[in-house]
Amino acid sequence: MAKINEEEINALRSKADIVDIISHYLQVHKKGRSYTALCPFHDDHTPSMSISPDRQIYKCFVCGAGGNVFTFVQNYEKVTFPEAVSKVANLVGFELSSDPSEDTRPRDPHREALYKVLNEMIRYTMYQMNTEAAAREKEYLDARGLTEEIRQKFEIGYNPNGDVLHHFLEAKGYADNDMVSCNVIRTGASGIHDVFSGRITFPIHDMRGNPVGFSARTIDKDNPAKYINTNDTELFQKSDLVYNVHRARGEARRQGKLYVCEGVTDVIAFARAGMDNAVCTLGTSCTEHQIQILKSLAPRTVFCYDGDEAGQHATWRAAKMAKSAGCIVTIIDNRTGRDPDEIIRSEGSKALQELAGREVTWMEFALHYLELHTNMENYLEKKEFVQKAQAEIAELDDELDRQHFTQKLSEISGLRIDCQPKHPLPVYSQPRRNPLSRMPDGTEEAEELILSQMMAHPAASKQFEEKLGYLLDSSRNQVAMMVVDGWRSGNVTVSGLIDASADQPIKDLIAKLATSPGFELAYDANLIAGSIRKIMISVKKIQADAFRQQLNQPMNSESRELIMNEYQECLRDLRRDIDEENSEKH
Repeated sequence: MAKINEEEINALRSKADIVDIISHYLQVHKKGRSYTALCPFHDDHTPSMSISPDRQIYKCFVCGAGGNVFTFVQNYEKVTFPEAVSKVANLVGFELSSDPSEDTRPRDPHREALYKVLNEMIRYTMYQMNTEAAAREKEYLDARGLTEEIRQKFEIGYNPNGDVLHHFLEAKGYADNDMVSCNVIRTGASGIHDVFSGRITFPIHDMRGNPVGFSARTIDKDNPAKYINTNDTELFQKSDLVYNVHRARGEARRQGKLYVCEGVTDVIAFARAGMDNAVCTLGTSCTEHQIQILKSLAPRTVFCYDGDEAGQHATWRAAKMAKSAGCIVTIIDNRTGRDPDEIIRSEGSKALQELAGREVTWMEFALHYLELHTNMENYLEKKEFVQKAQAEIAELDDELDRQHFTQKLSEISGLRIDCQPKHPLPVYSQPRRNPLSRMPDGTEEAEELILSQMMAHPAASKQFEEKLGYLLDSSRNQVAMMVVDGWRSGNVTVSGLIDASADQPIKDLIAKLATSPGFELAYDANLIAGSIRKIMISVKKIQADAFRQQLNQPMNSESRELIMNEYQECLRDLRRDIDEENSEKH
């Protein structure tokens, strides 16, 4: 793995504003000096993540997730730290001396061989598109507005009739086993044959831009299989792929939204209309995995499935899935009965641009969709329609939205309907990581106060070193040692501490401490001294319990006398500390 230059990491961290970075993934809202967003790390329905531009950290006060820009990208995209650094650098336009994401994952020679086969096929089919063998196919594409520029951009090619692709790849030295493994040829009783013979080819790539398969079209009207896709292989699983994701992700993040279509030619239609932030799910059967990919690309997911009945039904299903996954969902109000490719071919780019401008909220689409599928003359169906709509309205966060759509529902149904309160949220509890089965009362607060003061003030760190030197909780003790080492080296920053640990619970703890009241306080030696005394009292109590347990065990008189003396001394120290604590309170 490429060595990450620490100076460059610090420079990048200084340049990358956390609000801007998180805004590439989530919709953020200003709240005083900070910002809020729906937390993507638990099932959040009201913004519980706080983003601090002053400290360059985020913290969820429900699930406890926290960190800096690198932590967020690493956990959101589920990538390694070097990959997160590379992604942040790309987002802010920071040029690294070397790409730290290179070689973070071991190379699989077999998969690399398959990528080479597929890349060779792409080059070959693109060349063939401009030969006499593809004259009809090229004429067909030209008539549909898929110009040479578009064909180059999307690497559209032609696999000639017969088995010429196999012969070409074989002559280039590629193994039949690899060609079969990536489903560009098939073997049978009649021999070896090209899978996409006589078809226009549209390459499909994974999120990293590696070719994994093809969608291929025939213009033969007698062939009932107009489109075929690569069969499932070790590289290609249709349910896990989103077409054009590697091209669309940059523009989607810049615009803050992603258009989701049904088919390859719909994506190309959006690109022809000047909208490069479109992808498709290779059909209407959207999966949970695909939804997670869509969610990672932009804060808003805009569904633009076909305007026919099947397309609208698919929109209902996919949009509900995306909404449940925490996406901000809007829908293109397409009542034309046509898909984007048909619209741009019949009416041109402007018509598709105008269609894309007709975005409606999820609730507007839901009311229209449910009404279309309800016989309003039948009371039982109308009642079911109202109940379904009310369930959707009750999920809305905004009170004004709930009132507005309840009124719309009353108008549509002709029934008097009262606005219902928002559904109560499930309580999310985070398991405690405290290694002690019974932490004495007040000790946790005392340790966190000391730590937050230590992080903000070097004098507090020095006082901790001289008067205590350890904390009872192992996680908090680990952070204390990091802070002490940091001040000894010259400086401590919250973001730097977060990067210094590879342990996510430690990152979460640091973010929690940096958002605690103790971090905001001026250095207070007396306050820290009181917290240290609280911890020492806890230590004495734990020691006293241990001595009592020992005295209950069988032992000789000499050992018992020794332990009893230590026990009594411990109790005297404990009473003294408690008396001092009580005198300060009064």
